[in-house]
Amino acid sequence: MKIAVLGLRSIGNNCSGGIERHVQELSVRMAAEGHEVTVFCRGKYNDAGEEYKGVRLVNRTAIYSKHLEAVTHTAIAVPSTLVGYDVVHFHATGPSLLSWIPRLAMTPTIVTVHGLDYLRAKWGKAARAILRAGAWTSAFCPSRTIVVSKVLREHYKKTYGRDTAHVPNGIEAPTLRTLDGLKRFGIDKGEYVLSLGRLVPEKGIHYLVEAFRGVDTSVKLVIVGGDSLSGGYLQELKVIAGDDPRIVFTGPLYGADKDEAFSNARMFAIPSDLEGMPIAMLEAMSYGCPTLSSDIPECMEVFDGREGEVGFSFTQGNIESLKAQLEMMLGLNLSPIGAAGRDYVLDNYNWDAITEQTLSVYREACK
Repeated sequence: MKIAVLGLRSIGNNCSGGIERHVQELSVRMAAEGHEVTVFCRGKYNDAGEEYKGVRLVNRTAIYSKHLEAVTHTAIAVPSTLVGYDVVHFHATGPSLLSWIPRLAMTPTIVTVHGLDYLRAKWGKAARAILRAGAWTSAFCPSRTIVVSKVLREHYKKTYGRDTAHVPNGIEAPTLRTLDGLKRFGIDKGEYVLSLGRLVPEKGIHYLVEAFRGVDTSVKLVIVGGDSLSGGYLQELKVIAGDDPRIVFTGPLYGADKDEAFSNARMFAIPSDLEGMPIAMLEAMSYGCPTLSSDIPECMEVFDGREGEVGFSFTQGNIESLKAQLEMMLGLNLSPIGAAGRDYVLDNYNWDAITEQTLSVYREACK
């Protein structure tokens, strides 16, 4: 098949963000199977040029602002998808506002919903209204709608009366690395709690920083990620951290540095208020990194009823609950939890299987 993919920043060597990682893993595997995959990238983020591991990359510009970047890039890219493709695949609810255009051109169209974007804290009332409209179009305009979690599948059935295909995020066998380059941040193997992801309010990192400040430990808290157009959230986190020398902000990490961060952490914490299907959580568990998450349904879906066996949770948004669970986990031998979590996610969230599920949805749409 000839497949066009849009609605993301880019794929490549410094791929960051859940949607970008999702598209990269699928596209590379589809290309390896002989499909012709074109990913429309926002030129500002494309560091791989015109091709990445068999996937064709095409740059299109955008208005680079918090509110306009995704939709303007999609609007500029969509005309290029109207001729010569068997399937056009949109990612996220904002870009799906334009998913009706390829349908009018009689091209099978897919939308993957990675989360309910209108719930994200960074948006104002007008932007949320537009993203709600995008959620509606993602249900009614494409040939098929894919959702990354069972929670989202239930939401689309209840809210819109629409059946969707559940195709989760995935994970691959990790590259374990000894601590080397990250020593520049003054951390030691097994002596830090890791948080990794976009620094936006719905990720709940402010809960983690506040709770950790109250924990009596010499272990450090390492926060990996960059600011993400969220009105100074990173600076807010640094204010909460104050002068606590145990709290380390590294900025974003990629490649070997990211492998090191996961490979050598004492534990991983994901205190989110909102997720779709958290790839960072799957990644941490795949490295055998014991995981503490908020008890939101999307994260509990990853544990699949095995909390206490493959990981632990705390009450969403509750500082005292988070503090208590941090203290409990830091006092345990977590090796069995890490090993059980690793085996579980590698068995159940396999990118090869997820690629085949996605191709199956394409074939259904083409019929």
